[in-house]
Amino acid sequence: MIRRCLIATLFAWLAICGPAGAFDSVKTEKGTVPGRVVGMDSTKVLFQKTSADALSKEIPVNQIQTIFFDGEPRDLRIAKTHVLGGHYAEALAALERIAKEPVRVEIQQDIEFYKALCTTKLALGGSMKIAEAGRLMKDFADNNPKSYHYFEASEAVGDLLVAIAEYDQAADYYARLQNAPWPDFQMRGGVALGRALLDQEKTEQAAAAFDKVIATEVEGDAAARQRTAARVGKAGVLVKINKPDEAIKLIKKVIDETDPEDLPIMARAHNVLGAAERRVGHTFEAKLAFLWVDLIYSAQPDAHAEALANLVQLWEDDREMERANRAREMLKNRYPDSPWTKKLEE
Repeated sequence: MIRRCLIATLFAWLAICGPAGAFDSVKTEKGTVPGRVVGMDSTKVLFQKTSADALSKEIPVNQIQTIFFDGEPRDLRIAKTHVLGGHYAEALAALERIAKEPVRVEIQQDIEFYKALCTTKLALGGSMKIAEAGRLMKDFADNNPKSYHYFEASEAVGDLLVAIAEYDQAADYYARLQNAPWPDFQMRGGVALGRALLDQEKTEQAAAAFDKVIATEVEGDAAARQRTAARVGKAGVLVKINKPDEAIKLIKKVIDETDPEDLPIMARAHNVLGAAERRVGHTFEAKLAFLWVDLIYSAQPDAHAEALANLVQLWEDDREMERANRAREMLKNRYPDSPWTKKLEE
């Protein structure tokens, strides 16, 4: 743990200070490469390691986590580092500090994208307005088809449309991922579609979407992560169709096999576990699962709101009103526009 913290701190420092020699740097799954971005579209970034290189190297977008551009504002670098750690409120605060002044086109695109992304994540959790997030992200996705953020932005628009029950439009945006040139992005679109179908109570179709992703035999960490996400979705289906024992067995296996630092998947998985345990009347185990999200994965706004809402109900059922009221106040204060907050107020 100490070693991971030191590495994270060093990376954050490098991200903020930037690489020496006025380079751009592309952070991929395998490391960070310094050089110069000389072009991009939605599927690839053209990159030269040195100015003397006659040919540029193509880096597929599905391998890129982010790009740090030479000359970008310090607060943009800080924001990107926060986003990589799942800390969207802190990232948005850094972005809001950036002065409006002429910058390189790619830098301006990054400022706009990360503002839209952070607003989206916070809106989906209920601490910002869906309409504002939708305006920002749809504008970016529709107006920047050659950005390396295009597919991620399209997915985010789909998620926002699901949040307001515009499922047909959401499917159109998820289809962009399913039409991407890489199997892992196609799988990612399939997982998103499965979640949207589950949200509509279309359990058979949702299960089929998740099963298709699970059955996709593609190697690599990104594909493996999507299979894991699909297994979490499949467990959610099992809860919905009243097979909580099967859901518990599946989701516990997923949790045991997943990197605990994969915050989005682990937060979802523990919420599914809590829902399954609650369905079979295991109140203590359900509380533990939801408390895990509250204490460990609270940086995931939508998952945290869901966990808090369930804890309120569980504490109230056991007549532990002080704990219930504390969870309710946290939910209302942090996530006033969350559907989970509104359900408790009905």
